[in-house]
Amino acid sequence: MTLKCWITRVVTGLALAGDFVLAVPVPNPNDDWAATGPATPILRVGESLPPRGHAPQFPPKDARTLFSEVQITTARDNVARYPAARVVADKIIKEANYWADWTDEALRAVVPTAEVPRSFECCPEGCPVHGKKIFEVTGSFYPWIVDPKKPFQVKCPIGGETYPSNDYGQFYRSGFKDRSDFNGPYVDDGRGWVGPNGQRYWFVAAQNHWLWVSHTTTANENLQGGLAALGRAYLLTGEARYAHKAAVLLTRIAEVYPNMDHESQSRYGQLMAEKDGSRYTGKIINAIWETYLVAQFAETYDAIWATIPGDTALQKLYGRTAAELRASIEGGILEEGIDAVYSKRARGNYGMHQRALLVLAIVRQHADNARYLATVLDQPTGSVYLGLRTALTSLVWRDGQPFESAGYNIHWVANITALTELLPKLGVDISTLPRLRRLYDAVLASIVIGRHTPANGDTTGVYGGLVGEEASVFEAAYRAYGDPRYAEFLAGFGAAGPEGFKDFAGLLHPPIVASVSPGGGRHFEAQPSRLLSGFGLGILNNAADDTAVSLYFGQHVNHFHYDRMQLDLFANGQPMMPDLGYPDAMNEYVPGIYTWSMHTISHNTVTVDATPQPGNQPGIVKLLAEGRGGRVLEVNGRGTYPQCDLYRRVVVMVEAGPHQSYLVDFFDVSGGREHDYSLHGPPGTFALAGGRWTAPAKGTLAGENVGLDEIYDDPVLGAKDYAGGYMDYRGSGFQHFNQVQRHEAGEWTADYTHEKDAAAQLRIRVLDQPGQTVMVADARVTPVKFPQVLKYILARRTAQPGEKLVSRFVSVIEPHTGQPPLRRVTRQDFALGSAVVAERADGRTDVVVQGLDDTRKEVTVAGHAFMLRAMTLVATFGPDGGLERLFFAGGPTAEIDGKIYHASPRAAGRVSRLDLAKGRVTVQLEDDSILSPQDAASLVGRTVLFASPAGATAHTVTSAVLVSGGELMLTTKDDLLVGRFRVEALNGKTVATQTRLVFAPSYAGATALDPGFNRIGLVAQAEQDRIELVAPPAAGMALPGSDVWLSSVGPGDRLESPFIYDWTRTK
Repeated sequence: MTLKCWITRVVTGLALAGDFVLAVPVPNPNDDWAATGPATPILRVGESLPPRGHAPQFPPKDARTLFSEVQITTARDNVARYPAARVVADKIIKEANYWADWTDEALRAVVPTAEVPRSFECCPEGCPVHGKKIFEVTGSFYPWIVDPKKPFQVKCPIGGETYPSNDYGQFYRSGFKDRSDFNGPYVDDGRGWVGPNGQRYWFVAAQNHWLWVSHTTTANENLQGGLAALGRAYLLTGEARYAHKAAVLLTRIAEVYPNMDHESQSRYGQLMAEKDGSRYTGKIINAIWETYLVAQFAETYDAIWATIPGDTALQKLYGRTAAELRASIEGGILEEGIDAVYSKRARGNYGMHQRALLVLAIVRQHADNARYLATVLDQPTGSVYLGLRTALTSLVWRDGQPFESAGYNIHWVANITALTELLPKLGVDISTLPRLRRLYDAVLASIVIGRHTPANGDTTGVYGGLVGEEASVFEAAYRAYGDPRYAEFLAGFGAAGPEGFKDFAGLLHPPIVASVSPGGGRHFEAQPSRLLSGFGLGILNNAADDTAVSLYFGQHVNHFHYDRMQLDLFANGQPMMPDLGYPDAMNEYVPGIYTWSMHTISHNTVTVDATPQPGNQPGIVKLLAEGRGGRVLEVNGRGTYPQCDLYRRVVVMVEAGPHQSYLVDFFDVSGGREHDYSLHGPPGTFALAGGRWTAPAKGTLAGENVGLDEIYDDPVLGAKDYAGGYMDYRGSGFQHFNQVQRHEAGEWTADYTHEKDAAAQLRIRVLDQPGQTVMVADARVTPVKFPQVLKYILARRTAQPGEKLVSRFVSVIEPHTGQPPLRRVTRQDFALGSAVVAERADGRTDVVVQGLDDTRKEVTVAGHAFMLRAMTLVATFGPDGGLERLFFAGGPTAEIDGKIYHASPRAAGRVSRLDLAKGRVTVQLEDDSILSPQDAASLVGRTVLFASPAGATAHTVTSAVLVSGGELMLTTKDDLLVGRFRVEALNGKTVATQTRLVFAPSYAGATALDPGFNRIGLVAQAEQDRIELVAPPAAGMALPGSDVWLSSVGPGDRLESPFIYDWTRTK
């Protein structure tokens, strides 16, 4: 399992688990993240801890329980038969040999006691000599070179110098008494060296941390990886030397593990205690990564457990019998680890500690397994420890995405997949739980142009990449469900067939054969435009699925950026307008995370009043419609900025050829004093063509006297002696833009060429509106780690005194391979909307009309008279002026040059009943909604809206049939159920719970149902610990102690499918 970094973030009173938990300023309702018990004081330098054991509390283990004989035999057979499997095994054995070549005494000594501090980073300022360049050169926030054979020192990857200057090992071996060597320039007593800049550099603690733990961005040998290799090498080869060396390490770890307490023994434990009394718990390492570390200890012990009675050298080394050695590990590691899960010193993002607990329980074999199963499956309270049966509905969106960013959600998928494979070893099968399969489907649905996942929140970066290429995860999914798409996806990244072995988990099973492979550089098949309606991601793409645009509009929960209504464009194999993705680091003490990477201004969206988006109400999809020549996605993000009564984006994709599409982007904002519309292209070259521009200005966008990255608009956070965190920054972020040029006059275009592919090009035009100032400026991808410079286009409008600011930003965005599809573009505004005329290079003319509403609109443009009752229209006229194609949506009619075009009847009516198990909604159609069977069938694949007096939502239809009595029965792609909680109390309209309602901002308009799915009432609003109903439940409903379900659709909700018209002239 690969590891990344997590952080706690606070959103509307919600603090949720992240890998590095830094600050929880105030307790939140139903928060089960915070550590239990009293805080432990920081361990002073020189203080020694008395040895502490953990006597076993349960009968001894009597069998290997984690891997079966069948699995081990299969693994050995695969290695013997398939060269790709042999490569995996050779890599494992090579790493195992590194540790097997150590002497027993050296292995025993390499494991330090708990008194030696740990820190995942040395210093955010980088290296004492090379500064922050160390991050830029390595592209990592964990850049130091660590060698287990050179304890307590780190090596700079630039200059090769080592730190500290003193021999900490001498101090350590003296029982922390001999300070005779503390006289060099970089002395570290374990709690760091303070440089002339006032920064503390934790050299010893950084080496000690990375001695223990594996990470995708560090290549050093470490105990976690070493133990994994030793145990697996033994299972693959049967060679006793691997088991022996693993046992030497595990026995030593069992001696020191009970004393491990990250809160009192780490850099961050000290920082947080000094900052505001917050707690940073864990055992050896932070609590989140600890879940993987202790689970690895357990896996390796299970692998080599049977060898201990015959290992006389081990017994002699430690002076103990085999039974005593086993007891020390079973008590000092396995039971200590189980206790750590319950004391929240080994707990992480959802699924991590659940997986660790099950691994520990299975390996320990005879502990309190009934208790552990109840915790994992049925815990009714909190969120981080919420039982899986409830969590799949209450912590996973209805489309299958968990509540974090895509880059972190894959860890949920991996860990929950592990639960499905671990639980049967304890007699439980959860494979039939309905939302499990959607976890895998959501990964696939998020793939754009077959190659990338949108980099929303803390996910990938400006060069893109595909999240979810986890062989063991989709192998398990295919074995469970047999879905050929999973096999195809595996084939897409080379993980299917005899050549598809990628990791140890894959060796345990026969290879999976895919009937098809995507080909053409794709990792997955072409998909239609689609909506992840819970997570909040809409994707438009052309028929070939080689040009796509994603629009994020979801609720912020964890690992988010302030990026609602962010637009990403993908074309020619590349992210052409990429989200910036993962920031410099993941901790509160790196300012650029909050002043830039997470900030709204760094994203392709609109910033209002020079502050990051404060609201946390998800956007509502108003229209998603598709035709052969055009498609549209409209989302209303009202609530993103409370001062705005309109915050809406409409993206229209127009096809200009089989593999050529362009975008017309309309962004409406009403309210506030200043609007900044921000767009940027990819890394690479940039050129401005046309127009008159000022010379690059001094300073930054914040002012000519404001330096690059200088916090100028927060006197506390910007103070030179400030030593705290930056999570509370609410300034502009303008200090990250320099080389600012302002447009003065004339038509212009901005042209980009991608750094990685000269044929991947982009042209952007931002069209004029009254009072608009356009600027271009430079900004680094991140202030520290990623030096690539992006060119931003910023369009600004500012309110005049007494004016209500109302803006409509319009841009035309053309990806191409060298020849832009458009010659000229003009904009024409009228009373109820705007028209964009795009003159194409092939002689055709596209007219794109976007209305403010669906009322009647009349406009003459490009020599043609339009009258329409629709929200969006795309009309293409040939060189002869004749209409060649027409698409409109969101209204019934369009008239062009006197000819009227009528859309087919839409479906409209009231929900009469639900079949929640099958995802079916039955609607009583309105009298004027007269549908034929063909009209009903045309709803398949379309997005329809459901609205109640308290809210609205959108669903995609997978089947639609007319039934008797004027009813229409729909099946939705996403689940109807969106929440579940245990009722603690009922007080009038308030239903209280100790289940944490993470999706509370999304529940307005949902329908509450009792355990039998009978209607309780309509949800008016929700908080973390309660829902407020529109009206009290009916008398006699005994809710306390029972579970309430929440459905996105309920009886009485109004269904409305959009009008859509699509016509192309036959040749």
